[in-house]
Amino acid sequence: MESAELRIFRAVAREGSITKAAATLGYVQSNVTARIQQLESEVGTALFYRQRGMILTPAGSKLLTYAEQILHLLDQAEKFMAETELPSGNLELGAYANISSPHLPKLLARYHKFYPDVNLSLFTGQTEDLLDKVLHYELDGAFVKLPEVNDSNLVKELEITEELVIVARPEYKNMKSLFSKPFLVNLSGCPNRSRLESWLKFQGISQVRFMDFNDLDSVIQGVLADLGVSFLPHSVVQDYEEKGLLRTFPVPPEFCSTKTFFIRHKDSLLTGALAKFIELLKETNPIYTPAAANFEWEL
Repeated sequence: MESAELRIFRAVAREGSITKAAATLGYVQSNVTARIQQLESEVGTALFYRQRGMILTPAGSKLLTYAEQILHLLDQAEKFMAETELPSGNLELGAYANISSPHLPKLLARYHKFYPDVNLSLFTGQTEDLLDKVLHYELDGAFVKLPEVNDSNLVKELEITEELVIVARPEYKNMKSLFSKPFLVNLSGCPNRSRLESWLKFQGISQVRFMDFNDLDSVIQGVLADLGVSFLPHSVVQDYEEKGLLRTFPVPPEFCSTKTFFIRHKDSLLTGALAKFIELLKETNPIYTPAAANFEWEL
């Protein structure tokens, strides 16, 4: 059983298709098919059900677990041997979409200035996708939005607490005037949206309309255009508020706290590139906004 065969097997398992795996690997389809057949012959059992795609058999699922561990160790060994005094190589990071737009570019630009030999890449997506990629060694680390990190396979390198606020155009003077407007929010399942819905329910407010967005910039532009109001971390709208373009309203402390974590796999090699990124992140902590010292609101 060779590492090349395991990489092909992993690609087919992830893509669920010989054709897609071949395109991902840059191989011809017949080569991928032959290597999968060779691997199945070697282990003495079928690894895929070949019905409407390539679906792992129970034996295939077990082998995939070992294949990911083996390939991860080989990749880690290569990274270790390639380590130099100054960080270099690849650094693959992930971030949920609402953090990547307003905050990460400055941090990444500063990192690149200090360590130009590191090849940076950033994958943005939903927290569930980011967790899956970190757990399967596809990302070196990721920013995720969760109530808490409870997976023993993950290391929590940084915890950031932010204050969530209601955001509206500056002409709205009190909270009551906002409830006739649509709330521009992320799709269902977002922790921020869940906190908003809990607060509205606590207030006995049920006749609120929601407009689903998956892009933070679009939400902010929608509020600026008076399409609706939103519920966002104070840090992402602070500049707009200081310029008088937006107004914010606090909500009770039990509903306004949101957490972001930077995580990595506990078994991943802490390369020089990743270690320096974590060090810079902890020094600058660019997305931290302290909760308001005084809480005042008016319906």
